[in-house]
Amino acid sequence: MSFVVEGDYLEACNCDVSCNCVWLGSATQDHCDVLLAWHVSNGNKDGVDLSGLNAVMAVHAPKRMTDGGWRVALYLDDRASAEQSEALGAVFSGGAGGHLAGLGPLIGEVAGVEPAAITFKKADRSLHAEVSGVLSMSANQIVGMDGQEPAVITNPPFGAVTQPIRQATSKDVSYHGHWSADFSGTNSFVTDFRYEG
Repeated sequence: MSFVVEGDYLEACNCDVSCNCVWLGSATQDHCDVLLAWHVSNGNKDGVDLSGLNAVMAVHAPKRMTDGGWRVALYLDDRASAEQSEALGAVFSGGAGGHLAGLGPLIGEVAGVEPAAITFKKADRSLHAEVSGVLSMSANQIVGMDGQEPAVITNPPFGAVTQPIRQATSKDVSYHGHWSADFSGTNSFVTDFRYEG
């Protein structure tokens, strides 16, 4: 089995400031609620085209994410055919290997894997992702000290994406699915992602 997917990535968590988990530290709250959204602009798995599709993962983890025992829920684009949905699920669950497979040992419970109407929008320095009736999140990228380019974190020891990540601030994040979480003005990361395996 082989795959390559690339596109836009949006992450928002309940840490008050830039996420300490990427440095193997503890979350700023007594637990970590993090929402991850991917828009595949181009990609396929074993010849199954995944271009244009979206996936979202909700994670409820302990204060130190590397302790494991995560509770996760995965939402797959309901526009996907059965074949595409299977491929999408394999890639973004880590089941197909690649970078996300490294997170697998940290998962204690899969609360659900289900199809959903997912929208992903990107405009200038802002991103927005939504799972109809379940989740909504937005983020605005932070501009660095040069006043023009985004603030970037390169090569942290832990994360859901391998590329350098751009620091952002979350806005109006809400998840009411297998558990509930609401926050705003907290940490967010955005980037262009690429996974292969």
